[in-house]
Amino acid sequence: MAYEIPTLSQLTRDIRADLGAENPDALLRSDADVFGRALAAAVHGMYGYLQYQSKQLLPSSAAEATLLAWQGPFYLRGDKPNAAVQSSGLVRFTGNVGAPVDADVELQRDDGRLFVVVAGGVVGAGGYVDLAIKAAVGGFDGDTDAGVWLQLTTGVPGVDAAAQVQAGGLAGGTDAEDIESYRQRILGVTEAGAQTGRSVDWENWAREVAGVTRAWAAPRFLGLGSMGLYFMRDDDVDPFPVPAECEAVRVHLETTGAPWGEIFAMAPVAKPVNITLHIVPDTPAMRAAVTVALREKIAAEASPVKRDNNGRTVLPVEGVTIPRSHLAEAVSAVPGEADHVMSVPAGDVVCAVGELAELGVITWT
Repeated sequence: MAYEIPTLSQLTRDIRADLGAENPDALLRSDADVFGRALAAAVHGMYGYLQYQSKQLLPSSAAEATLLAWQGPFYLRGDKPNAAVQSSGLVRFTGNVGAPVDADVELQRDDGRLFVVVAGGVVGAGGYVDLAIKAAVGGFDGDTDAGVWLQLTTGVPGVDAAAQVQAGGLAGGTDAEDIESYRQRILGVTEAGAQTGRSVDWENWAREVAGVTRAWAAPRFLGLGSMGLYFMRDDDVDPFPVPAECEAVRVHLETTGAPWGEIFAMAPVAKPVNITLHIVPDTPAMRAAVTVALREKIAAEASPVKRDNNGRTVLPVEGVTIPRSHLAEAVSAVPGEADHVMSVPAGDVVCAVGELAELGVITWT
């Protein structure tokens, strides 16, 4: 049973009674009343302070300052919230052969976002040179599609004023980790207990990398001594990691995880689940609600590797099967749904290892 903290009015009433504020003597009654109210306010403030301090004991209720000062450093081995990461990639400068482009030369996107050259180069015999650049500040907003033109902020002798982003675009930008994401990482470690190299430990280690939101360990991925790790970056425009992001996670795991075997950090393969459906009543609002229900149901059960009821990876590693009946149940649970016929999929959704199911196209009939 939770401890009930008395309210200010309760404290005032009890202390006034203890002090005899109801005494017939008017002077005594007045003095006791004033003193009682002041004392009640002080005691109420002490209760509030103790209540605040009690919340600091657990990461789930601790204030931001407490998480940063000792909860995070203690449970995450000194780790602070992930800092913002700068987008990076290649751009092509054109101009006169032999014209130099120095490091730290600035370029600007149409919206004002600034980028800088990482390492300088010289325009080659073909009249161009491809150089690595990065965003001046971290964040998702620095990601830029291939083919976009960037303008030099100041002229460079012998070099054209615009440079074009090359294949792969500028990618990898990540916003600074917010305090609630940091809190969830702490809770993940406290719930898992000591970090000894179990599947959940590898998943928590992967989430230490900026931008990683979900992870699934696949022990013995290629036999004894190997560890596979699938992960997602749900806050990116494309949540499926690119090779450079996979390599960053692999390197982190090699320096953080158990120092044995071969480690593979991988992006899951999207498996769209297309659905053909007739619903009653068939209205725009009902279609929207059913779409949300199906998307949430698939997302809740999708995983690149099968898990047991405790959330642990099943060994040997195998893929996930989403029963067709679960999809039908999700539709039936939508408020207002009277009836439906789901002709596709005709059976269960079977995913191979590494495939991550997601809602595809719904065809309404």
